[in-house]
Amino acid sequence: MRTHICVMMIGKRPRADRGFALISAVMFLVLILALGSSMLDQTVQEVATGSRVKKETRAFHLAEAGIDYAAWQLYNLQTVTLPVTWTRGDLGTGTFSTTVDKFNGSATTFAITSTGTSEGYASQVKVIGSFLSAGGGGSTQNVVFNSALFSNTDLSMNGNFSITGDTFSNGNTSMNGNASISGSVGSVGTIKTNGNSHIGGTRNPGEAKISMPVIDGSHYQNKATQTFSTGKSFNGNTALNGVVFVNGNCSINGNFSGTGMIVATGTITINGNAGLVNPNSGDSFAIIAGGGVSINGNSTITGWIYTHNVTNSDSFSGNGNATVTGGIAADVISVNGNMTLVYKQPSNSLDLPGAAAAPAQFGEISWRRVK
Repeated sequence: MRTHICVMMIGKRPRADRGFALISAVMFLVLILALGSSMLDQTVQEVATGSRVKKETRAFHLAEAGIDYAAWQLYNLQTVTLPVTWTRGDLGTGTFSTTVDKFNGSATTFAITSTGTSEGYASQVKVIGSFLSAGGGGSTQNVVFNSALFSNTDLSMNGNFSITGDTFSNGNTSMNGNASISGSVGSVGTIKTNGNSHIGGTRNPGEAKISMPVIDGSHYQNKATQTFSTGKSFNGNTALNGVVFVNGNCSINGNFSGTGMIVATGTITINGNAGLVNPNSGDSFAIIAGGGVSINGNSTITGWIYTHNVTNSDSFSGNGNATVTGGIAADVISVNGNMTLVYKQPSNSLDLPGAAAAPAQFGEISWRRVK
């Protein structure tokens, strides 16, 4: 008697199916590795591109700094044999070399070629210009003061940034978050809005560059009604009558009355409320700094703020909640927190840089980026 035993194989795939699964797994693994390699290569390329753009932008800003430096040298030296070349190699991030010559033999119009170099990348700018004044017998302000906010470089507005008036940037303009501008936006470069940012007026990209007038310290020191040689701190209420000149850093912790300005060769730091005691009166107030302006805390300022330096870009920094009725013009704008800015045209009685009553300033007739 034979006994047949039937054994059923359960859970084991045929050998052909197992081979197909192995091939599929290998192919999937190869695909994942190829995709990862592609993403890694793309990331490396983007990092390299970002680094190159950063260095090229730095070289361009150095070339622009060379133009300002040459104009400043021409103004202060008064007499110089042309052609002449000035070079600065002590800027840390790069160098610039600027050559000045007469334009078509003119004694008053100059051709300036400036080359900025940073980590192997170079940029060159050529400018034709002459020394001008605003004219009008002291009744005309420089065009820089026609905007509520003026930046000599890229202008980036983040957070709750509210401006009643126009803005202008000698670079690109970008608005993020809840930034709002009631007037027009002018920019040498591009204009971009993100999030809930809003522009009430026209957008004007690709505008011609506007040169910031230099701060002539000797001019203000010579006409100062008060001079402080080692820095100064203003507390409480201060009566202004003309120019207060500070040779050094300055801190402001109070209010002002009268008509005048505070001019400091160093930095100016504003804490708390600073401005006019009676902003609706005929009084007028301005702050001019050769080393940058910083606002801290919940400051309310009635007046104009101007900071510019031809060798080291001066910055305006706002920290906390600041309200300014007047305007701000600076090489670099940096705001952390909330900023409310309401444009108010400066009084003609103020001797702001570039006005007819102030020394002549360098005006660009033509500007061209060569590379």
